[in-house]
Order: sequence, then structure tokens, then C-alpha cells
Amino acid sequence: MGNIAREKAFRWGTAAVAALAVAATVTPVSYAATTDKPAPQRVGSAPKVPQGAVRSADPAAGRMLDLSVVLEPRDPAALNRFVAEVSNPRSPNFHQYLGTGEFAAAFGALPQTVGRVRTELEAKGLTVGELESDGLTLPVHATVAQAAKAFATEFDGYKLKNGTTGFTNTRAPQFDGATAGGVRAVVGLNTLGAYQPRNTGAKGAARKQRTTVSGDGARESRLTGTTPAMCTDIKDLFASPPAAYDTQDYWSARSLALQYNMADQPNVQTGTTIAVYSLENYDLRDIASYQACHGTKVPVSSVRVNGGPTEPASMDTGVGLETALDVETIAGLAPQSKILVYQGPNTWEDGTDVFRSIVTENRAKVVSVSWGSCERNTPTEVMDAENLLFQQAAAQGQTVVAASGDSGSTDCYSPSYSAPNADQLATDNPASSPYVLGVGGTTMRTSVSSQTTWTGSGGGVSQHFPLAADGFQAGRTGLGYTDACVAGEGRTCRQVPDVSGVGDPATGYPVAFGQDGAGGQYWSIIGGTSGAAPVWAALMAQADQDLACQANGSVGYVHPALYKLPATAFRDVTTGNNNVTDSGNVSGLYQAGTGYDLATGLGAPNGREIVKGLCQAVPRSPAGTFNALTPARILDTRYGIGRAGTSPVAANGTVKLKVTGAGGVPATGVTAVVVNVTAAAPTATGHLIAYPSGTTRPASSNMNWLKGEIVPNLVTVPVGKDGSIDLFNAGSGTVHFIADVSGYYSTEVGGSTYLPKGPARILDTRNAIGVPGKTPVAGQGSVSLTVAGVGGVPATGATAVVLNVTATAPTSTGHLIAYPSGATRPTASNINWLKGQTRPNMVVLPIGADGKVNLYNAGLGTVHFIADVFGYYTPTTEGSSFHTAGPSRLLDTRYALGTSGTAPVAGGSTQVLNINDGHTLANAKAVVLNVTVTAPTTNGFLTVWPDGTTLPNASNLNWTAGQTVANLVTVPVVNGKIDFRPNAGSAHVIADLFGYYL
Repeated sequence: MGNIAREKAFRWGTAAVAALAVAATVTPVSYAATTDKPAPQRVGSAPKVPQGAVRSADPAAGRMLDLSVVLEPRDPAALNRFVAEVSNPRSPNFHQYLGTGEFAAAFGALPQTVGRVRTELEAKGLTVGELESDGLTLPVHATVAQAAKAFATEFDGYKLKNGTTGFTNTRAPQFDGATAGGVRAVVGLNTLGAYQPRNTGAKGAARKQRTTVSGDGARESRLTGTTPAMCTDIKDLFASPPAAYDTQDYWSARSLALQYNMADQPNVQTGTTIAVYSLENYDLRDIASYQACHGTKVPVSSVRVNGGPTEPASMDTGVGLETALDVETIAGLAPQSKILVYQGPNTWEDGTDVFRSIVTENRAKVVSVSWGSCERNTPTEVMDAENLLFQQAAAQGQTVVAASGDSGSTDCYSPSYSAPNADQLATDNPASSPYVLGVGGTTMRTSVSSQTTWTGSGGGVSQHFPLAADGFQAGRTGLGYTDACVAGEGRTCRQVPDVSGVGDPATGYPVAFGQDGAGGQYWSIIGGTSGAAPVWAALMAQADQDLACQANGSVGYVHPALYKLPATAFRDVTTGNNNVTDSGNVSGLYQAGTGYDLATGLGAPNGREIVKGLCQAVPRSPAGTFNALTPARILDTRYGIGRAGTSPVAANGTVKLKVTGAGGVPATGVTAVVVNVTAAAPTATGHLIAYPSGTTRPASSNMNWLKGEIVPNLVTVPVGKDGSIDLFNAGSGTVHFIADVSGYYSTEVGGSTYLPKGPARILDTRNAIGVPGKTPVAGQGSVSLTVAGVGGVPATGATAVVLNVTATAPTSTGHLIAYPSGATRPTASNINWLKGQTRPNMVVLPIGADGKVNLYNAGLGTVHFIADVFGYYTPTTEGSSFHTAGPSRLLDTRYALGTSGTAPVAGGSTQVLNINDGHTLANAKAVVLNVTVTAPTTNGFLTVWPDGTTLPNASNLNWTAGQTVANLVTVPVVNGKIDFRPNAGSAHVIADLFGYYL
């Protein structure tokens, strides 16, 4: 269990000392006593005293306050542009998110701003701590008297209508004129009100579990995304009087997932980590009971912020119910996930700190929030500070999902106490933030077609947040919209919710919550938009972990993409309204209708279509031209080349290989490298995953091996920001890796462009193609192969050729060395084989001055060579430039990815893969794929070629029955499609995208 203690005034260190030193150097300039000194300014607006509050005792002058002074980003406009670009599939920066800890350097406050603010606050007697890791927040410690003097305000005490007491500043905080422009908000001066959980009542009484849960109906394996079924013990418990039944009175995880088309996710890689925002303690025994019933094993851990909440979880007080609902819903719908519960005390200041911890730690790519407060009763400085954190989350690729409230269009109303502004139209914070996905509520019985608006579904028009004229809600205004925020000409106010899900407690969620003294477990049916929010959080996690997701990394800030999806991606809710008349408001607002509305947003999810829509866009990466190199060895773990030491790579271990500046690759301007990687001496079965350093490891693979095999494969890998690539041993034993670089792609001028051709066979020593006879190549012998003028390669002007070379019928162990004619033979290898094996591999070779390349048999016995042309490079601009992508999986016949079923591809039949995504790949001239064949029933080979053309006499992979083999393929694209055909038996085919040519 983590614990983040925000020590504020006590966090002194070298950084703080340095900051003070900087501040001291600027003080004479910033605060010199001149007649031109700007007049003091107030930051933000004066707090509004909640409706119905009455004066009570003022806070004691010596009471200590923990404050956060939130600074302005160094360039707010640049931050806005960055978030827009990383969220736009047509931008070269699409999903090029900031990494953990990078936000402060990119967009944090300028050092001189930090220095000025620190100096002013300390001069006024306040204690200032170190700048937070977001680069925007200064923690401040002060008494009420010190804060009143420093910020030129008084503090008044009030008693709210619900009986709680607190205090607030009477005026907005004041800063020196030269400083005020650098301050966004001061949080912690106002203690009136707090966040509320967005769950609503239980259906009937809580039911005590009397028997031991057997777990029947649950699935153990989570690798294929199976959605768990509820155990019969608890179904029977709910069926006892007063009877409640699945799909009628509540929705179990599996039943709901089936209706929302998000069940049994077929293409699952490593699970996503989801953060659950919580302002209460909870009981892990509740979570354990739920998981025991469903057979899930989702790891759940806590991070306590500012000491965490203090009141213990209890069924009697309801403390822990919200967190149980959130965690259990996610565990049921995203059983591959990991859950981190971030917990803090329930004050405006602490609640904001919990958000800050989630965002700055950046350990979770999905954030589920089921706590909120109506905008009218939330201090504006809190909303401004939170919104800046949510913008940082968007820049880092985090998706924040929040419940939109349970009081309909009158969000301030509460049925349990007399709330301020109860009869006024209001939206819920933080769902109203433009960077948060707000989730409303529906009523659903039996099937999704029965959905109607749940009256409590929070929705309406934000009074605080305007959107740009071209913002994600442009052209969409729900029925009843008004300019509540005074957005300005051409702009609109933020509308809530964005989407919806089951929220009505009469058709809610089964929750394990509450223990008796004997350890008995209680179960209840709970509703509210805080049930719908984790449903959408689970769906976003499914998108992040889906093998089909071509959009690099997490889906992140989804609003721009979500609002552009077709209507079929949602279950539109067209009936009902969210007018809670008990609030005293009888306006009838807001009505559901076709398309977007202020009651249910775009609608409930059609899960697989949502995932497909968010994931289909391949990022438009910068164009790169090719530069061929004579193969050079840059890694050999056996001999300490490229890595210290000679030990093999451990199981689940990674080699970080610096490629820029090595083997002829330049130090800068490189987008991707072409490397032949060989796995040697593996002690167990495994496979290689090659990917850019500094990015999330994908689920794709580059080569597969069995114990003791030597297996090579060419890989084209995007280069990480640090100039490195990672080679991951996804095996249970050790293995040595060898890497020979043969080229690179660069954004610099002077490289070659690619022209796809064929495939066309230009060499087959078995059949006298490309050579005068049919004899095999002798040991230590070479084939001088003419490539210029054959197989679609021009007679002159080509700089390099792309060949798929196959070695077959070797009489002894050996390996192939391919290199340009006229060059010194390198020590690098391209294919390794054992006696009798057939081994293919793709090679990219510079062409010698005489138009030839050499294929050298570095074995003692004979071997036959076969070579098929797949294209060539030219120094002119007539060809296509390379764009890095992925790795991402486009085809997997085992899981119906890219296919209509899960059957293997039969020998002699063709599997057509449509890669037209409507975006980047729609215009691709060729793609770079790593193709894997697994579970073949007989010996055979696979041919990959452009759809709509004649089946060529060429092969890309060769195998024996039962073998799993992989090979890199660069294949032309015709009509947006590619064809795959095994020649015999049947086999499953997998294809991972590594790049494309435009």
C-alpha cells in the first residue's frame, strides 16, 4: 500500500534551496520600489456563499491551512495545441504522449514565475514548500491570520443547510501586479462543502451471504478476455424474498457486458492499470467476496494521499460503499486489469491532491471517478485547478471518466438533506470538465432495446467551462441548451453528459458490501451514475489492451474521436428526461432525443464498435527515406557486443539496444532501423518482441523459437526518443540475442524512397532460375545474383533491393551472409539453419555497382537458395516514404481479428485482409508486416501478395507440421487489401503492422 504524504512546508531540499537562490536574484528587478509598479490584482472570483447558509463562528486566527497555489503553464496556448495534436489521428503527433515527469519541463511554470510567486509569499510570512512534480503547484502552509493578511481577505464562518460548518475567504486572493498573471488559482481557502459519492440507494434490504461461494460459473483464464459469470450462490441469494433477478432487477457483469457488446474481449494483451478515485476507506474483504464469486483475480492496491481518509469502512455509515461499487464493477468487466485505489481525505484541497497524485504518478492510463459536486456549490478555484490537472492527463494519454451526478438536471439537489441551490439547473464537477468523459444514467430491463433515461441522470449545460468554436461538441447542442457560461461569440458551453450507462438503482449493480461480526458478507443492489462511470472506465481499458488497437499507446483523451464515431457505435436513448421534480424544479429539462441530448449524451456503448472506432486510426508518423548500410553487428550478448557482459538474456528480460550512432546509423534524424535479429541457444520455448524504447511493450511478436534453436528474423523497428530499441525475451528460459543493422529510415534529406514490386521469383537454384544450373550452393560458396533489370527492379537507378530469401535442403548446419557485390563480406548473418531445415528471411540489401548482390553459404555442406523480389529503393522521389507504426496486430485468425471467424486458413484458400482504416492506411502503397504462422497441420509455405493480382510463384514463410514461424514481409497494397494463402493443410495466420509507405 503506497502512502503519499504532502508535507508542504517541510519538503526542503537542494531544489528548493536553488529555487530560493533564483528568486533572490530576480527580487530587485521584480519588486523594486518604482512608480511603475503594477497595482495589486485579485486572482479568480470571490466565493459565493451557498444558498441557505447562515453565519456561524469564524475560524480561529491560529488555525493552520494547507494551501495549493496553482501557477499558470508557461504557454497555455501551446498546451492546448499539444493536447489537440496528440488526440488527432491526422496529426504527426497523434498519441505521441508526454511520459511520466515530462509535463513540468514542457509546460510547467517558468522558473522566473515560480521565483516571483515564492518570493512574494515568503515575504508575506507564508511557508512555501517545494514545487510539485507537475511544475505548477506550490504547497503553502499558513495560519488563517497569515493567509488573511497575505491575500487581503477576511474569513467568515458558515453553517450549511445540511448542518455542516466551515469557512471561506470573503474576497478572491490578492497578489502583486507583477505576480498575479502567473497564478491560476489558490485552493484551500474555502472549506464550505465537499465531494459526494454518486451512488444511489439499494434495492430492498442488504442480503447476508449464508453459504460459502463456490465460484461456479466463473472462468479462470483471463488471457482471452472472458467476462466472468456470477456464481449461482449469490444469484440464489438475490432470488430469495424479496426476490431480485439478473437482467430484471440488477445487471451482473456478464449480463451487462453482453448487452453492451463488451463481453469476452477476443484480443487481449497485458491488462491496463485503472485508477479509482476515492475519498473514503473501504474493506478489501468486500472486494475479495465479489472476486471469489466471479472467479476473477484482479490485483487491487491502495495509494493513500495526505494520510488518507480516517473514518473506517462500515455498512452502518455507508463508508466504503462507493469504492466497493467502483472496484467490483471494473473487476467484473475488465478482469485483465489492475486497480489502484487512490484515497484521500474529503476536503476541496485534499480531493484536488488525490487527482494530482493520480496524474503526476501516471501509473494508470484510465481513471474512474464516482465522486462529484455540483458546479454552483464548488469553489471556482477548485474547478480551475482540477481542469488543469485533467489537461495534463490528456497530454499524458490518460482517460478520465466521471459520473455526471444522480440528481438529474438539478445536480445540487440531494434527497437526504437540504442542499443549497437544490432547485437550480446545474451540472456536476468534475464531469463538466472538457477533459473528462462525463457519464449519465439509464434504466434498462431485459435488453438494451428497453433503455430509457433514468430521471437521476446528471446532465445540462456547464456554467463554468466554455468550448472553442471548433471543439469536440461543435455542431451539437442538446434540446434545451442555453448559453449558461456566457461562452462568447462562436463558442458554446460544455454540455454534459457525453455518454451513459445503467444508473437506475431499480436496475442497478450487485455489490458485495458490509460484514457482520461473524465475518458474514452482505450483498446489495446499488445504482447511480457512479455505477455507469466504471462501466465506461472498463470499456476504455478494453480499448487500451486490445490487440487490434492500431493507435499507438492508450486511447487517452477520447472526446475528439468519440464525437466523430458513427451513430452505430452507441445505443441511442431517445425517451425520458432527467427532471427530478422533487427538487422543486418542474421545468421538464432535459428531454432525451435522437442523437446527442443533455440527458444521456451520445448514448450507452456498443462496446466492440467503440473500441474499433477509437483504435482504427493508425498514427500519421513523419515520413522517412531509406538509407541502406552494409550489414554491421551492433549486438551479440554472447561476446559483450552492444551490452556489458556475456550472460544470456533472462526470461522476461529486456536488452535496451542503442542504435543511433552505431553501425553507420546517424546520431539524429532516425525514425526506424532495419535490423536482422537472431535468437541463439534458447533454453526454453519463447518469442521476441522488438519495440521502440520508452514505449509500452506491445503484444506483437517478431520471431518464435523452440529450445535449442537458432532463429533469425529481419525487423523494422521505430526508434525511441533516446535512440534505442528494446528486445524483450518473452520466454520462460534464457536466450542470446544477436543484431545486425542493415539500414535506417531518416527524416533527413538524401535517402531513398520505396517502390513496391512483385513478389517475383528471381532465384531458385533448384530450378535454374537466376543461375545456369540446378546444383546446390557449395559450402563456403556464393551466388552472384543479378537484381538490376529483373523482377521489376530497373536496370539502373536502384540503390537497394528487398528480397525474401529462403534456404532449403541444407546438408549441414550453416548460415547465409547477404551483401552487395563488390563489398567486403561482413560477419553479419541473415539466415541460420540446421541440417535438413527450410528457413526464410527478408533481407534489404544495397545493390552493387554491377547491379548484383552476393548470397554466401557460410556452412560446410550444400544448400539451395531461393529469392523473391518485393520491391526496391530509388534515390528519386518517385517512390514512397516510410512511416513508422505500431507494432499493432491487424490479423489473428485464432481470435477473429481481421476475419469473420476463428477457423484456421485452409491450404489453397485465400485469407483477404482489408487494411483500409479510412485514415492513414487507406492510401498506403505498401505495408511492413511481421507475419506468423502457427499450428499448421502439415509441412507447407505461405504466400503473401497484393489483393487483386495473380497469385505469384513466391513464398514468405516455410514450416513443418506443428511449427510456429515468423518472417518480416514488405508487401504492396492494392485496393486496400492483402492476401494470405497457405499451400497445404491448414494454419492460423497472424500479422503485426510495423510501418507503411505513402
